[in-house]
Formats: sequence, C-alpha cells, structure tokens
Amino acid sequence: MIDAERLAAGIFRRYYRAAKVDPPPAIERREFGFVFFGSKSMVRHIAFNSPEELEDFLRAKYPRHVYYSSAYYERPGEDRMDDKGWLGADLIFDIDVDHIYTPCKEQHDRWVCRSCGAEGWGLVTRCTRCGSERISRQTWVCDTCIAVSRDELIKLVEFLEEDFGIAEDEMYAVFSGHRGFHLHVEKDALRGMGQDARREISDYVRGIGISPELFLEKRRQRYVLRYDVGDPGWPGRIARYAVYRYGVAGKPELRLSEWRKIFDDAVREERCEIDEKVTIDIKRLIRLPGSLHGKTGLRVLRIPLSRIEEIDVLREAIVAGDEEAIVRMEKPPRRVFWYTLDASKDKHRVPLHLALYLALNGGAVIERIVR
Repeated sequence: MIDAERLAAGIFRRYYRAAKVDPPPAIERREFGFVFFGSKSMVRHIAFNSPEELEDFLRAKYPRHVYYSSAYYERPGEDRMDDKGWLGADLIFDIDVDHIYTPCKEQHDRWVCRSCGAEGWGLVTRCTRCGSERISRQTWVCDTCIAVSRDELIKLVEFLEEDFGIAEDEMYAVFSGHRGFHLHVEKDALRGMGQDARREISDYVRGIGISPELFLEKRRQRYVLRYDVGDPGWPGRIARYAVYRYGVAGKPELRLSEWRKIFDDAVREERCEIDEKVTIDIKRLIRLPGSLHGKTGLRVLRIPLSRIEEIDVLREAIVAGDEEAIVRMEKPPRRVFWYTLDASKDKHRVPLHLALYLALNGGAVIERIVR
C-alpha cells in the first residue's frame, strides 16, 4: 500500500522545483497563506518582497495549498488585519459547479444523511428519507461540470465587458484546480470599491432585484415592454429573450402574469451563478495561479480570455506522470474527469493522476503503481 500523502508530497516537490510560478502583480503588497502536508491548518500573514523570495519558498516548502490576497496592503505581513493598512483589492468572481445543478451529479456526487444514515447520488438539500438538512457530501468533477461552469464564465465576461465597460486585457480567468473558475479583474479604478459596491455588481450579474414593473408600461388592462432588443443591460436581455424564446416581438400587450413568466425565465437563463461571498470580500485569500490544488493534484491554471472556449482545462492541469495505479475504493464516482468507473467494483486500474485525485479527495487506497 502506498501512502497517498507522501506520494502527493513527492509530486508537489518535483513540480515546484521544476516549474516557474508567476507571482501576482505588486507581490510586495500581498498577503500569502499556505497549508502544508501533514497539517490541516493554514499558515498566513506571510509576505514576500520579490518574486524570487516566493519562488525559493515554494521550492523549499512545496505546500499543499497556496493562497494570496486579492487585497493590497501597506504591511501585508502583520498578524492583525487592522494593522495591515488596506489599500484596495482586485475584483474577484468565483464560479463553482457545487452551486449549479448539473445532471452529471447523479453520476459522481454522493450524499449521506447524518440523521438517519440514508445515502444516494446527486445534488440534494435535504434527506429524501427523513427530510433532515444534516447532509454530508462528497463531490467530484467531470468534463460536463467544467463545460457548465465554463458557460457561466463566458456569460460573466460578457456582463463585465458589455454592461460595465471592463476591457478584455483587464481580466483573466483561472481554473481553480477542482470544480470551477475564478475571474480576476485587475483595474485600478475598481480597487478602492467597498463591500456595498461589490455587492451591487454581484446582485446585478445574478439578476437580483429585477422587477417586471420597472420594465413595463401599462396600456389599458395589459402591459408592454418599454425596451427593445438593441437596448443595453438587462432591458435588452429581457427583450431579446422574449423574442428568441417566445416569439414576442415588437410591442405586444400581455397580461402582467404573462410578463412575469417571461421575466422569471429570462433571469433564470441569463443570470450568472457566482459565489457572492467571494466577490464582496475585500480581504479574500484566493488560490495562486500556477500552484497545485491539494485535494486534486491538479494545477491552478491562468487562462487568457481568448482561450476560454478552446482549452481542455482538466488535461492541461495534470502534472502527475503517465504511470497507472491500482486503487481500492468502495462506491467510487461513476463519472470523474473524462473517465467512467464501475461503482460495483472496489478495485480499479487507473492513471496515476486519477488515482491521486481519488485518494486526496475521497480517501481511496493506492495499493501499487504499475510501471
């Protein structure tokens, strides 16, 4: 039997000694945080004065997780947040497929009720047997998950470009190393925004607070849309959705209930599924592009917006070797990465990168490596 932690530590060590991890802009103004092998706690409030210092640290310590602050500080190494001297923060968005329904969850996400012991596959919010919300989950990623979260990322980029005037060269995407993407906006004019302003942006792209009455004009006992398909922002989106999905063109007069249905469907279709907590947090620690994710063994990939639609992120994120391994795991995910596993078996011969993921994320036992 192979110790998965020791195996992962060796892979991480070789990676950091060979790879060049690009530092974030203004590295001397950033706080860093790390989780090391053999520990579950984070060591944070660490600062570096140069890219070389960070590079030397990664080579010497080969951490399991690497984070840096979206915020800029006068004194990022101070232990107390109030002593750091906040100077501003990048605008960060997090798209995680955990928060999005996908049919593939029936193939790889398992849940167990901590109240009655019932278990099953898929995304549930409460136990299907006893109704309890005390649910433990084990989540995995497959190529369908990535495709769905990529679509959300593309919608988000369109919102920021078309509705907020943010240029393509002021943004870049990052594959988180597991189940989604981050979008970083590095724009001087936005760094000073507080939490309230960031929440307004989050609410806007999620379609929060869109009331049909604000978009409609009453005519007798019916209503018409005030806007056309060429209008910017949500008004144009609603109009285009009505035309393309329902064939409602021109200025049709509809009952308010009919318009409400159109609005509800349009917002559900057009909004972006983001984690609001990440966007409004002005002191967030986010994964460092180029580092490795300690629950998957995959690389956190920085992606130019021009490559979003073409890149095969899972394959490009692999850093483990081409060997195969024999793993033992009861009830494994039936669909993971681009592989299909037989959940009725407890032994599987899989590529090393998949064996590492099954072990780090789900406790699978790696019996041996086939060379």
